[in-house]
Amino acid sequence: MPPDGYTTVTISEETITKLSRVMARHDLESMSLAIDHPAQFALDEEPVTNTELARLLYHRLQTEEEQKTA
Repeated sequence: MPPDGYTTVTISEETITKLSRVMARHDLESMSLAIDHPAQFALDEEPVTNTELARLLYHRLQTEEEQKTA
């Protein structure tokens, strides 16, 4: 996060692309929410359900497959 008093942070093009995918996949309205979403998901103390894990793995495999065919 940026130091106190700053409202922006510089990130790589690769990270912007990944955040854009997070925004689209989870129907998020801003880049800030795209950053917060995986951070909060990682910090949640509840274990991931099998359904959620299967969904995450499916999206991961789908993304990798799309990258191979692009």
